[in-house]
Amino acid sequence: MMVNRRLWGLMRKEFIQFARDRALVLLILYTFVEIAICGWALTLEVRNMATAVYDGDHTPESRALVDAFARLEGFRLVAQVENPDALQALMDAGEIQFALVVPQGFARTLRRGETAQVQVLVDGSNSTIASQALAITAGMLKEYNQKVRMRRVQRAGLGGFSPLPRVENVIRIWYMPQLKYVHFIMLTMLTISVLILGILIPAAAIVREKEAGTLEQLIMTPVTNAELITAKILPMMGLKLVGLTLGVLMSMWVFGVPLKGSALLFYGISLLMFMSSSGIGVLIGTLARNMQQTLMLAFFILFPLAFLSGTVVPISNMPRVLQWFTYLSPLRYYVEVTLGIFLKGVGLDVLWPQTLALTLYGLVLLSISALYFRKRLV
Repeated sequence: MMVNRRLWGLMRKEFIQFARDRALVLLILYTFVEIAICGWALTLEVRNMATAVYDGDHTPESRALVDAFARLEGFRLVAQVENPDALQALMDAGEIQFALVVPQGFARTLRRGETAQVQVLVDGSNSTIASQALAITAGMLKEYNQKVRMRRVQRAGLGGFSPLPRVENVIRIWYMPQLKYVHFIMLTMLTISVLILGILIPAAAIVREKEAGTLEQLIMTPVTNAELITAKILPMMGLKLVGLTLGVLMSMWVFGVPLKGSALLFYGISLLMFMSSSGIGVLIGTLARNMQQTLMLAFFILFPLAFLSGTVVPISNMPRVLQWFTYLSPLRYYVEVTLGIFLKGVGLDVLWPQTLALTLYGLVLLSISALYFRKRLV
């Protein structure tokens, strides 16, 4: 009973301090709200790519190709030039990122049954966007080629015969059929926000005690290290769950992110992620002497954990050595859990390895933090 009274007293103190520090409360809530900005701004999809066209043939065939190019989703035709040299000037000035060049004699070559060439120019400064744009253009040219071949077959008098043999590729996309990159961005930014706040807030709370000199008062009390750490973490977890709920609701209502699995399971595993990241934060707060050291240590740890989680690049694309290091990042397991629950709708029968890893990660880190944490000035 006495232990519970001490713990509740410490937690009440933390809630009062949080309520007084309005900037900190707003920061926690805003961190989850700002993922909406990331959803609008961060995308690797081809959107409004400024393009230009040079049609040196001016025939029905070339105009049909230009029209098909102009109708491509994600491209925005801003100029049709009369001189192909003008395309380089437009691209150098950053006014276009993509261009199609149809040479003179294009239609004549097709009518002879020969292979006609067109030139595609792309700004490769952003290799990901450039690759997607080239893939979209290749699909458009493939469709155009099929129409050309069919017209040639019909002119040859083969229109009444049975269709030519072919192999049809039937594609089925699982989990996210629309291939909306914004869904992936929103969910991964949600997980990164949990990691950032889970580390920074506990670390800042402990260092604040040191800088304010209130740690001396705690030394004179019978409070144990475990009770101090628990009192620091639990109130923060409650406030972060509120912020997490705001982020989840905004992802679903504003950006249409589906929730195919159990929300209760997601929140339960999110608590484990808060525990794991809070263990890192308590350890940083124990080692740091002031807020400046806290921020430096936090960002020194945050960036590797984020980059090794699969949120920036797929883990399979990393060198083999770095792939082994990804198992040290709790964010790796939390990202897999979040994508699995929201997009795949899987349950604990599939996600139990990640759940177990987060549990062990949190227990080990909190145990290490409790051993290093001392009720004395450092």
